[in-house]
Amino acid sequence: TNPVGAYLAADGVHNVTGYHGYWPIKAREVDARIGGQAALQDLVNEAHAHGIRILQDFVLNHVHEDHEYVTAHPGWFRTGCVCGTPGCDWTTNALDCMFASYMPDIDHRVPEANAAFVADAVWWMDEFDLDGLRVDAVKHVEESATRNLAAEVRETFEAAGTRNFLMGETAMGWSDCPDPCNDENYGTISRYVGPHGLDGQFDFVLYHGVSYRTFATDSKGMLHADYWFQHGMSKYPADAIMTPYIGSHDTPRFVTLADPANASKAGNQWSDIAGAPSESLPYERARVGFAWLLNLPGAPLLYYGDEYGQWGGADPNNRMMWREPSTLTADEQATLTFVRKLGMARKNVPALRRGDYVSLHVTEDTLVFGRKPASGSAAIVALTRASTVQNVATEVTTKLGLSSGTLLHDQMGGPAVTVAAGNVQIAIPAKGAVVLSVEP
Repeated sequence: TNPVGAYLAADGVHNVTGYHGYWPIKAREVDARIGGQAALQDLVNEAHAHGIRILQDFVLNHVHEDHEYVTAHPGWFRTGCVCGTPGCDWTTNALDCMFASYMPDIDHRVPEANAAFVADAVWWMDEFDLDGLRVDAVKHVEESATRNLAAEVRETFEAAGTRNFLMGETAMGWSDCPDPCNDENYGTISRYVGPHGLDGQFDFVLYHGVSYRTFATDSKGMLHADYWFQHGMSKYPADAIMTPYIGSHDTPRFVTLADPANASKAGNQWSDIAGAPSESLPYERARVGFAWLLNLPGAPLLYYGDEYGQWGGADPNNRMMWREPSTLTADEQATLTFVRKLGMARKNVPALRRGDYVSLHVTEDTLVFGRKPASGSAAIVALTRASTVQNVATEVTTKLGLSSGTLLHDQMGGPAVTVAAGNVQIAIPAKGAVVLSVEP
């Protein structure tokens, strides 16, 4: 449950509310304004009936100043400088800075405080049959907090062998410089991942290094995307399940970043804000971006609305209401149809979920990679941002184990391809994608 009133935003001028659950005032209560406990239980039950697993976004870093624990146990919290203000760096002061003056910082050095919040997380998972947690602002809490949380979840729920997915958010950046200059970024994210911690984290390095630079603005090419994805995988723990993304609740909408007419307004929150695209280019770029994203290893994030190309700048403009398909423009409908095909491909082709990434062919505008599982047949993903059909020949028998004579079907609806003399010939549609697999 969140507070009723509105509070100052980071600019110190505008008032905003905690409708999103980020400023809790109750530890174990579903806000009645969004339906209460019954609505959440119905949501989880319906999702499970469709084979969808549910993660809770759990905040271990802070609460609202009106939280019941602040009143009952003020010694559990720290108050100090506000993150991002002069002399209060987001990383240097990560453990003790406050996200806002009205959000006290949880002090996990106090055993009783840590135990209470870990117990709350377990309660939510048990009470509503949740399947895991997305742990917020991981670098802003003591490392023991996430380790204690992971240990309690594993011991409580996994004795019978069912895994719960624990993933985190540790905001870092990317620098365009030779290895090892990004090791601090990779290392900070990796620190919390492992058998005694989280299963994986959001891949902030890949987002800032590739997602919008290659696919939204064309400032970097497919060679860059291919290199940095593989580079990142070599830096993270081998068993990490990372979450790549091209848009989230903390970023301007991808389509706005990809729109030449609105990209310069993407960071505007309150005035001169970005509007709807007036051309097809941003949606074309989004489709190519999703062809890359949704075929990568890990657990890719699809932020609501991006599936049809919702536009909007920085928060709060990236959080507009989801729209029904009947309200979409032609470009939005085309994007939704394309993304649905990608989603079905990932569902129906095991290699797209489990296979290793194998680079097959790459130029500045075109990327072809395989997904090779430990057992079973591999898949091939080909995408291009070029404005003409790209004809590519690539070897797949040695690299992917696909023998000559193997018939490969295009999950995107294009023609089938047969492996011949160890190679495949792929015609990639202009600004499009091909996803080949033995599965029809």
